[in-house]
Amino acid sequence: MARKHSLRERRLALTQASVDAGEVVFGSRAALAEWAGSHRSQITRAAEGQEIGGEAGWRVVGLAAVVTALLGIYEPEAVAGWLHGANPQLRDRRPLDVLAEGDVAAVMAAVQAARTGAYA
Repeated sequence: MARKHSLRERRLALTQASVDAGEVVFGSRAALAEWAGSHRSQITRAAEGQEIGGEAGWRVVGLAAVVTALLGIYEPEAVAGWLHGANPQLRDRRPLDVLAEGDVAAVMAAVQAARTGAYA
């Protein structure tokens, strides 16, 4: 019988995956921390299994959700470019800026528009 993972184990796995996604987008933990409004040491601890607290935690988890969705459409190399570029679905704002403000839903809607080929 398969062992069920505890909620804590699932949260830690999500946190670690979120740090990995952030490194893909920003190229370094320091840049991810700056974007998230966190200290680099908090990101490093998260990569080692500690949760990221507060708004920084929500930003990093939201980023991971968007990166995961984008990987269903684009090659990994294109994901960072999509997030850093102006997006017509977001009134020509960068998805990273919208995510930093906490509007994951708007960015996910832009991902869905990219998936279906919709234009603003």
